[in-house]
Amino acid sequence: MAPTASSSTSSPKSQPTQPTKEQLLEELESLLVQLERETKMKLGVENMMEVYIKDKKRTKDLEAQLDKYSKRIESLTKEIEQLRKSAGSAMPEVINKLKEHRFVASTAFQASIAASNPSNTRPNVRPKPTPISSKSRQKSYQDSIAFADDDNRSTAIRLNEIIQILSRKDVDPNVILEQLDTLVRILRNTGDVAGHVSKDVIINSLRLCVADQRAPIRVAGFRALRHAISSADDVRRMMDMQLDTFIAMSLARESSQDHEREQALKLVRAFIEHDALPHVHQSVVRALVAIAEQPNDKFRNICLETLAEIVMETGGLRIMTQALLDGQRSLVDVLVHAFTYILDSPSTRCLLRPGVELEMIISPFLDTNHGSNYEERLQNSCKVITLLLKSWSGVFYMCANDLRAARSIVQALRLPSEDSKKVLLDMFFDIFYLRLPKDYSSFLSGRQHVAHIAVTSAQVDDGVEGLNTTSASNAYSRPSGGGPAMLNGGFLANAISGDLANVRADNTHKNERLNMMDHHLTMILIIFVDAGILMALVDMVKSDDIYISRKATLLIGEILQLSTKLLPISMATQVQSLPKLFALASSFDDEQVRHNATTALAHIDRLSRIRTRYLSQASVDNKQEREATAKRNQEKVHEVKKRMGINIDDIHFRQLIMDTQILNTKDYTKWNWENILELLHGPLLHPKRLDEAMRGSKFIKRLLAFYRPFSHRFSDINASKANFTRYVNTGCVLFSTLLSNPDGIRYLGENKVLIQLSEALRELDPLNHDPEIEPIFSSERMESTLSCGYFTLLGTLSKYKEGFRIMEKFKIFNLFYQISELKARDDLKIAIITNMDYSLDGHPRVLLSKIMTSGYNPIRLFSTKQLGAVLHSSEREYNGWIIRLLVTQLYDPNLEVCQMAVSLLDEACEIHANLEFLVKCRPSLDHLGELGNPFLSSSTGFAYLNELGYVQREMDDWFENRNQHYVTQLEISLHRALINTPNKGSTNPFEERIHSEHNHEARQPGDGWTPPHFYGELTRTEEGCMLLKEKGHFQLFASFIRNYSYDDRDFETILRLKATLWAVGNIGSTRNGLPFLEEEDIIKDVINMAEGSDILSLKGTCYYVLGLIAKTEQGVEILGELGWEGVVSPNGVVEGLCVPVNLREFLSIKRWEYQGALPPPPKVAATLKNDETARVILKNVGDMSNHIIANEASKNLARLRMRYSEYFVRVDIFYSVMQMLGCYHFRFAVRSYILDAFDLKFTIDNIKDLDEVQASSSVVAPVEEIDTSAVETEEAEQGKNEEVAEPDIPTPKLHPSVIIIGGFQDN
Repeated sequence: MAPTASSSTSSPKSQPTQPTKEQLLEELESLLVQLERETKMKLGVENMMEVYIKDKKRTKDLEAQLDKYSKRIESLTKEIEQLRKSAGSAMPEVINKLKEHRFVASTAFQASIAASNPSNTRPNVRPKPTPISSKSRQKSYQDSIAFADDDNRSTAIRLNEIIQILSRKDVDPNVILEQLDTLVRILRNTGDVAGHVSKDVIINSLRLCVADQRAPIRVAGFRALRHAISSADDVRRMMDMQLDTFIAMSLARESSQDHEREQALKLVRAFIEHDALPHVHQSVVRALVAIAEQPNDKFRNICLETLAEIVMETGGLRIMTQALLDGQRSLVDVLVHAFTYILDSPSTRCLLRPGVELEMIISPFLDTNHGSNYEERLQNSCKVITLLLKSWSGVFYMCANDLRAARSIVQALRLPSEDSKKVLLDMFFDIFYLRLPKDYSSFLSGRQHVAHIAVTSAQVDDGVEGLNTTSASNAYSRPSGGGPAMLNGGFLANAISGDLANVRADNTHKNERLNMMDHHLTMILIIFVDAGILMALVDMVKSDDIYISRKATLLIGEILQLSTKLLPISMATQVQSLPKLFALASSFDDEQVRHNATTALAHIDRLSRIRTRYLSQASVDNKQEREATAKRNQEKVHEVKKRMGINIDDIHFRQLIMDTQILNTKDYTKWNWENILELLHGPLLHPKRLDEAMRGSKFIKRLLAFYRPFSHRFSDINASKANFTRYVNTGCVLFSTLLSNPDGIRYLGENKVLIQLSEALRELDPLNHDPEIEPIFSSERMESTLSCGYFTLLGTLSKYKEGFRIMEKFKIFNLFYQISELKARDDLKIAIITNMDYSLDGHPRVLLSKIMTSGYNPIRLFSTKQLGAVLHSSEREYNGWIIRLLVTQLYDPNLEVCQMAVSLLDEACEIHANLEFLVKCRPSLDHLGELGNPFLSSSTGFAYLNELGYVQREMDDWFENRNQHYVTQLEISLHRALINTPNKGSTNPFEERIHSEHNHEARQPGDGWTPPHFYGELTRTEEGCMLLKEKGHFQLFASFIRNYSYDDRDFETILRLKATLWAVGNIGSTRNGLPFLEEEDIIKDVINMAEGSDILSLKGTCYYVLGLIAKTEQGVEILGELGWEGVVSPNGVVEGLCVPVNLREFLSIKRWEYQGALPPPPKVAATLKNDETARVILKNVGDMSNHIIANEASKNLARLRMRYSEYFVRVDIFYSVMQMLGCYHFRFAVRSYILDAFDLKFTIDNIKDLDEVQASSSVVAPVEEIDTSAVETEEAEQGKNEEVAEPDIPTPKLHPSVIIIGGFQDN
């Protein structure tokens, strides 16, 4: 090559000699060989990372090795590419050499070439790398590896090559692992490999891998099998090829092979995910049960969880029941859900022994012999009982046999064990949804003699609704006012208050829906009152333990309050009488007992008085009336202070100013802020006094200087509730006082405080900001200082027209528009929209509209909620601009935003003028689905929706499908509401296996209220009732209920029956819809189903439906005639609650017969029918399932192995033993011992023999009937002079003989 001008001036070292063609090809060959070696090493490390994915220390080392190999591969690739570019005349030979070694440039190298190209790069732009976790980094490495044959050969050719390699003998293990990894990648990336190679061929080749003697190959084989599953048919193929045998063998391995066991468990989990349980053989389930019995096995929890999912088919109920008490508390939730599922239907309930499992659950309370883990078992038992009582299946099960279980729990309160009493009291607080704040510790410990029950402003604001919710019905469940909301600034406090306003507004509509939480709690309360809990608690009041005595006192008071609220008057009056407690209070036999009883009565009386006061406050006026009264009172106080300020003399006024200390010092900490506030509220409202403070002294000047951002006084004060109340509120009053006077307006407009505020807001512009100076409104300062209070001050300015002009003068609104464009400063957007005043038409409304329609989902949702707060606080009934903005939100792509907008529009349209304006806007509701249903509740809304064709379309959709979807949504909501108790922690028991964004329970908590139903909304108008009558849907509903009310066979039928019941109940919850139920006389059928159905969840559904019917006075009257009593408040308002007069008939369960049975006998190889020695081996293996004779059988098996070692390498005997392990119960140690007795290496020939044995196997007579005398005599003669070592088998636990329930059928 001719040297360039630049190269001629360089040193000789910079001029490399041109290599010959032979040298170039030799160097290229060397580099390609190195590249192949490094690639294989890298693949090996990746496989190891897959195996040791849970070992953080090992994974870290492997990642370091992986980085090293990746860098080496990149370096070699670059060198090869440079050689290719400089090949010159040797290019054809170089290309052939590269093709021979299947060289493909790596993606990393291609990326580096692209990055080095100046035309593809942007100067001075360095994107910040995204942090990658170890798991995602590992996955990205595995998914980004490129092979030459990926581009050059078809999928069928590659798969056939892999299958051929896996089927060969004496192949290098690294090659097998590489091929398995390639197979996994092909299975991931190819939708249907069956179009290229038969699935039977793939699974058969992988069977050789999972039967291999080398653990890494078995691990990779199980992983490939998991990815090979695409349907339940693939699982059937695996079971036909006896893969269940190898899964059971892997699950029985010792802890050193945990990676293999993990992959085997993942394969079993894949069976469940593909709904392939009917094809899974019993041997797999037996292996899971054996692991679940091991208390210290690391895979016990996942096996228990898996068994809970397939419990209907497994027969692992005994293990699950034991795990409920002895297992980890984090697993109790999952196991109880499986337990209640079994209880629900008579077809599965028969798998339980009546009373046996239930007595095991409550046994810790009645056990007088406390073991080492007694406290843990007691806590687990409490949790199980609590969860059972939060499902209808559990409630009815606890009430079987005349409330025997409930009575036993109540009687446990009378036992002498103090520990169990404390745990039981905590359990009852959880069952009744009660919570004690920390403030009551002094009362419970005896340091205080009176429980102080404070009334908070939040409770007063909640009014009647605060008394109609379960959590608000007790005086202990609500925290005191204030809270940490003020710590993050006033704007956050206002935002939270806005959310509360939304909640209160939503509560106004909940009186038309059913509170399922209250309805469920009503039945729980009746059950335990009937079981005698009040008398047991009164006995506990006599306890010498002050903690138990006073906590029982609190629980008595709460139960009495709940009975007043939830029970009919006839039942509540019986509960309220406590003759035994009054007798103890008037008895002088024991002074301590009398003192405890009088304390209890005093507390109950105080609680009743406070509740009465709440009722009187809530019933006299609603929230708007109270706010109007408070505003009038403030105006009167303001006027009085103004008059006082006018009448004050000059000397007194100057003295007040001097007392503030503002004129004496600039140190704001020495100022008297109370006097400052008094001056601003009083004398300074007079123009003369204000002019004197502005012109005649430096009072106003220094006060405003304190609020200047760059003086770093107000802006640097620590954000706390006290500081916010003192300094921010005083600043708001100062601005209001100045804006109330023309001279004050002029003075404020000329002061530097707003100039500096404008400059501080300009600092947020990234183009104008000095990066070395922290802005006044940085994220950190907004959180930690009172800088957030400036937005509250600006909000005060926005209330006045003159304040508007001042803000426009300093271009503050322009700066707000710029802030709304910032992507990462949602805190500033929240501060703006929550503090601006929207009573005047202008920039604040435009800003709110802009933020509502831009930004991310959370800020759009928040701004929509804030618009609701504005709607609630608006004094005007007609708010056209709010309606217009909410209509815009109906088209938001986020469903939550649409739902919030629909809810607010529904509330606003209670005022006819707003509804008329909404109809004029003519919003399109096609995309909203059921969210548009609330508009059906008015005639105008119905007419508009009917004109759009919405009503007909929705009605047909609900009739066909949406009724069933409603049931699912409702039951999920109720379940979440029931389990989210006051004492429930925020952590998920399986948090380590569930990503936060998939934690739907945390993201979608239930509120326990029935969601709006289309048919319920439809019947609120006469027009809707006419349409329902024309369609004839109700007649079809009634006919379906009558025809299928006692059908308990088909799940789909039960779901449709529940959906029909909810539709009928929602129709009957309105005055217009109740006549439909009367015409068909369907209420009687619902009651008969509630009292006589064998489906326990269906009984609970009927109970809720009757509560919906009790939402009207006419419905309460009809139910009263049929033996169900409705709950009516003292002022005559129906509560939507009803209870059966005959409680026993509703809570009874028909007694069932236990249908557990022994499993079918196992299949035995046909070659063993006449082989007495083999049959003796099988007999001893079978005896090892019996814990009484297991040790003797293990000794016999050891002797047989020594005497007939050739039998323990036979495939037919191994097959028969595996069949026995799959049919009978063997403990984990026994299973491992039996499998270790066989020294069988699976080759291709052995696997073929295994298939032949399976084809010729058949069921034979039970092994217990085999005559073993001849073989035993021979063994005795041969073994007289032989010493046989005792087998190392752990002593079995004293479990009863196992009876397996249910079971799979072998295909």
